[in-house]
Amino acid sequence: MKNIILIFIILIPFCSFSQVKVNGILKDETILVANATVVLSDQNNQIIKKMATGQDGSFEFVIPKGTYTLIINHSDYESFIKEFKIDENLQLSYIFLEKKATILGEVVIKSSGNLVKRKLDKTIFSVQNSPIASTGNAFDALKRTPGLILKNDQITMLGKSGVKVMVEGKMVQLSGEDLKNFLATLSATDIKEIEIIANPSSKYEAEGNSGIVNIIFKKSKKDSWSDNISLTHIQAKFGKQTLNNNFSYRKNKVNLTLSAGYEDGMTNKDQRLEISFKDEPLKLRTLQDFKDKVFSPRFLFDYDASKNTKIGMQYTGSFVKTNADDNSTTQIFNSNNEINGYLIGKGKFNSNKNNHLLNFFVENKLDTLGKKLVFNFDILRYNQDMSNYILSNRYDPNYNFSNIDFANDTHTNQSIINYNTKIDFDHPTKFANFQYGTKISFINTEYNTINYDLITGSPVFNPGLSDNFNYQENIQALYANGTKKINDKIQIQLGLRTEYTLTKGESKVLNQVNRNEYFKFFPTVFFSYQKNDDNMYVFNYGRRIERPNYSSLNPLRYFVNSKISSQGNPNLQPAYIDNFEFSHTYKNNLNSKLSFTAKTNAFGLIFDLDEATQEQLVIQDNFYNNYIYSLTENYQLALFSWWKTDNTLFFNYSVSKKTNPDVNAPVRNGLEFYGSINNVFTLDKAGKVLAEVNFWYDSPYNDNLYKYSQASSIDLAFTYKSLYRNLNLSAGVFDIFNSSSRRMSSEVNNVQQNYIAYPSNRYFRISLNYMFGNDKITSQKRSYGNEEERNRSN
Repeated sequence: MKNIILIFIILIPFCSFSQVKVNGILKDETILVANATVVLSDQNNQIIKKMATGQDGSFEFVIPKGTYTLIINHSDYESFIKEFKIDENLQLSYIFLEKKATILGEVVIKSSGNLVKRKLDKTIFSVQNSPIASTGNAFDALKRTPGLILKNDQITMLGKSGVKVMVEGKMVQLSGEDLKNFLATLSATDIKEIEIIANPSSKYEAEGNSGIVNIIFKKSKKDSWSDNISLTHIQAKFGKQTLNNNFSYRKNKVNLTLSAGYEDGMTNKDQRLEISFKDEPLKLRTLQDFKDKVFSPRFLFDYDASKNTKIGMQYTGSFVKTNADDNSTTQIFNSNNEINGYLIGKGKFNSNKNNHLLNFFVENKLDTLGKKLVFNFDILRYNQDMSNYILSNRYDPNYNFSNIDFANDTHTNQSIINYNTKIDFDHPTKFANFQYGTKISFINTEYNTINYDLITGSPVFNPGLSDNFNYQENIQALYANGTKKINDKIQIQLGLRTEYTLTKGESKVLNQVNRNEYFKFFPTVFFSYQKNDDNMYVFNYGRRIERPNYSSLNPLRYFVNSKISSQGNPNLQPAYIDNFEFSHTYKNNLNSKLSFTAKTNAFGLIFDLDEATQEQLVIQDNFYNNYIYSLTENYQLALFSWWKTDNTLFFNYSVSKKTNPDVNAPVRNGLEFYGSINNVFTLDKAGKVLAEVNFWYDSPYNDNLYKYSQASSIDLAFTYKSLYRNLNLSAGVFDIFNSSSRRMSSEVNNVQQNYIAYPSNRYFRISLNYMFGNDKITSQKRSYGNEEERNRSN
């Protein structure tokens, strides 16, 4: 007996030495996969080990050396089966699972998943589970996305001054009305989800004073094809129609997507401005009718050249033709507040814009453990031709003609060409998962403006308002990112991005050349602590840069009428932003977030007023630092099986400090409160009729030089899925009380001014969508490399 015990003791070290460890993490393209069954069987198909993955998607086995088959099963994913010969510890890192085919209509109606999921560095909004978001266009979907809000007819992020928009991982170059028009041609029916990246990691370009949203489309599953067509009519004061079609095909080694959107119709905008000059205060009202025609094609082709290599190309284009009629009336008062006369103007604005982005890529998987190299080469071409005719006549208080006050005709061409090369490398190791890469970008922007004075009745060339402005920019970047799972509860991610920037702006008329050269570091930190299945804590920090838009650097003066004009500033310098966030998620339903943002050397608009000439000049300058403290609470709840609600409370305190004493305007600090309630109702037992009722309210608040009034909106919509499985009808009324517009007030040079605009925010929408072919949907992403430059082109 003693000998047996002795032999057993002697053999223990050898048995332990022959044991090896196998571990890995399961995930799909967006989330870690919990509760998957992981089975390890030997060569005789006998089960050796079996377990379920935890909330972090991980599994781990300790087994003898040998050859094994790893089998992974989950009700929502395709099975994963692979044989391994294991002679030493094996760190599989991420194993990517492919979602099973699901009927689109069933996903929308029967899915019990949350509308919102939160991950280490992003929040994911499921568009397909929202009747309002999934049946309009991409702009409508962004308005519905938690954490985003409509301010002055632009999408912004709570606590941020703007938002960057990506489509399938590539940054959309447009801004303002151009961005809105582009998003309106993308059907929300084709969108699977929207990623909200409030504090981007070092992998993303450092450009931007706000977060990023990424729109991800649905794609056909392997060995299938589908075609999705939708028709939408929007009725406000005028009507607008949108037709979208998306064709997808995947067979063997080929993946093909062809999509196009066309929009045709009219919108209107009512703008009102009051300037309290001491001697001659004035009130200006401008009514603008816009007729837009927008065509947006998209083409994607992927080919599996080998088992580990994929090559392809992608083209995205946008063609926008806009014609606008302006009718403006300016009431001019005397010091006794009596009408002293009128300026009545008529204007015509014509614009033709087109942008083309061609992307070539190679994706090479270097091994089965996740090593991957991705090469992207992008060519961006943007062109805009504009003409702006203005005629303004002066009348006395009895509307008797006095004289021609202002007559002007301006023709402008803007051209942008960008060449961009980007290389990204994913490198998982036993110690941590690393990502690193490089980017080189060359940009040339040219503005040609010719101005004619028409005051005499014949065109007279005006050299003072004509110019050729050329802007060149070269950005060279390197980044490294590492993610380390310390244990089952703690995960950290550290990143560093460096960017070297060279710029040159040259004005021919001013004979002025402005150069910039700077090298900057942009670190990022993410730390997550999964206390238990119900509680998760995340801290993150990131530093970013905000570069001026190309057009903001153009020193040419542009007139709206004789009293109002704008001018760029070639001396603008970048601003720098430091973001800190700490959040707690409880049961993936309640999310609390504290954040602090410091923005230094910030630049912004100044509505400069001249009491002597009674003129307003809109300029930009670096003149302040800004500090923002905010608290966000979001709660999702299924009150009943037929009623789900998503609620947000947001508190924000903004403090600005002037850094340029030459700006004669007081800064305004203060508190902002925002609240929203979004409800989804299932109205019948079959789940074919859904309704959504949304409400949001934003309190009055101060921001930098400006004071904003309160705003709110109520939206009602429903979706009906007909007996024909793939035919859907939706209808809704939005901003019912036309209360989403805000009044903006400021004081410059001791002159008070108020401004408010009423765009076509109140409207009725009806949409019909039909899908045929194989409607089994999955998601696949492709990204472009010039993510920053394309957003700054306007």
